[in-house]
Amino acid sequence: MSGHSTIASDDNTPVVPSSEPATKPLWLRIATRTGAFLLEQWLLLAMGLVVLLAYFFPSVGKRGGYVVSEYTVTYGAVAIIFLCSGLTLPFDKLVKHARNIRLHIIVQLTSFLLTSAVFFGIACAAATSPDIETSNLVGFIATGALPTTINSNVVMTRQAGGDVAATMVSVTLGNLLGPFITPLLIAKLYLPSTKAFAQWLPEQALGHLPELYRNVMFQMGLSVYVPLAVGQIVRAIWTKQVEHVVARYRLAKIGSFCLLALIWSTFCTAFASKALQTLTPPTVAFNILTNLAVCVAFTGFAFLCARPPKRLAKLSPRAFRQVDKPEAISICFCAPAKTQALGIPLIAAMYTTADDKTRALIQVPMILYTAEQILVGQVLVWLFKRWLRDDKEEDVETPGAVVEDDKRRPG
Repeated sequence: MSGHSTIASDDNTPVVPSSEPATKPLWLRIATRTGAFLLEQWLLLAMGLVVLLAYFFPSVGKRGGYVVSEYTVTYGAVAIIFLCSGLTLPFDKLVKHARNIRLHIIVQLTSFLLTSAVFFGIACAAATSPDIETSNLVGFIATGALPTTINSNVVMTRQAGGDVAATMVSVTLGNLLGPFITPLLIAKLYLPSTKAFAQWLPEQALGHLPELYRNVMFQMGLSVYVPLAVGQIVRAIWTKQVEHVVARYRLAKIGSFCLLALIWSTFCTAFASKALQTLTPPTVAFNILTNLAVCVAFTGFAFLCARPPKRLAKLSPRAFRQVDKPEAISICFCAPAKTQALGIPLIAAMYTTADDKTRALIQVPMILYTAEQILVGQVLVWLFKRWLRDDKEEDVETPGAVVEDDKRRPG
């Protein structure tokens, strides 16, 4: 008798069972999961790569360099980011969530007022230390006054199973308000209030504020408002064709690549002007640790605002109503996030008469915060997926329990 048993098929041909194992080898499963994890972190890894390229070849992407980044990137890449945003944002969902007052109050008030006040308070406390660079603290204050970001928020909300439409409306509104609110917070509220920061005021802000806004609105109009409006108009006229192009060619990815170009050109200018070499180790450590703590803290705060403890509903059911889980996920990504797609060109527009080194020193904290918010966001994606999965498992179990209960009841 043979060592292998045979099974006869329908045509009486003997079939020998496969001797291959049913599961993949352990090393292959580990390699597959590692590859999938790294693929999910592609934006963070790509940020590291473009910073490395900027370090070795700063003259290519610096301001006034080979690619003339002050035009091709500051205007061109940013315009493409917001054009893609306009093309991907459904107008009906924009109208629906435009009426979601609680969503806007939590996200916009946290993004503009609460975070900016906390960032300013931390910067004032850190300014008492001689080891922390003042220029870096000015950039830290500017980061706190920025609106929420677009690309990474939308991507991570989708990955976590959150309300993507709510995220898109929140970030669009924030980026429309940002060019008006952010310069006012920086130039008229925070920097003039402290002697150490007052000397870092934009030159235009020392005289007439309209001059400052003229520069900001000119650049933001060409790179933000016009592309966003064009994208919405094109989508309204050719809706099906645009939806097909958005899905087929993944326009969101194009926006992410343009964001990488913006980071690359900023670091090229920073390395070329020797701005980063002047930063002391305590300054770098302050940025990294404070950014992480603030990002985590405001994420927790946003979650409590979106889903307050149920016992508070007894005080005011409307004010302390819990939003659904997908919308809560959207709020947690949008409220603490900061945009460098708008922040970097905004600082360039505010400090038009400053040298490259000054601009780079102020812009670098924005990039560091963005990198860390993406890192925190990926952890949140994993946590929120488990949070939503628990609900789905409960929904699956509940019908079964009802059936069993019905069987036990007398007929």
